[in-house]
Amino acid sequence: MLDEWKGKLTWELLLDAVEASTGHRYSRFTFAEYPEIANAFSFRKDALRGTLPRGRGEPRDERVREALAQTDRYKAKAGRLEAENQLLLEQFVTWAINAERKGVTLDMLNAPLPKPPRDRSKGVD
Repeated sequence: MLDEWKGKLTWELLLDAVEASTGHRYSRFTFAEYPEIANAFSFRKDALRGTLPRGRGEPRDERVREALAQTDRYKAKAGRLEAENQLLLEQFVTWAINAERKGVTLDMLNAPLPKPPRDRSKGVD
């Protein structure tokens, strides 16, 4: 929803749009608890800040208008995903440094996970 947002963006307007879409009213604080939502909101708000409306007018052909709108959505999504990826890379560096400080080796980190005991979970002996 945020990738396609046009015009003024506030938490209240976003909450109204989500309510119209889902039929459920959330609070700003609920959304702010989820870093993905808060970061996407912040990124989209920054992207919209200072943008001017097009002075050329809209193309007459509906297919061209839809293609331009789709391009805008893809650009917004790519920008948001790049910002999320950067945050994940920063988190990875933090984890790597903390693991090194605690003496965790690369072999320990890459060790395969144990397989769950499937027979026990079904009650079969």
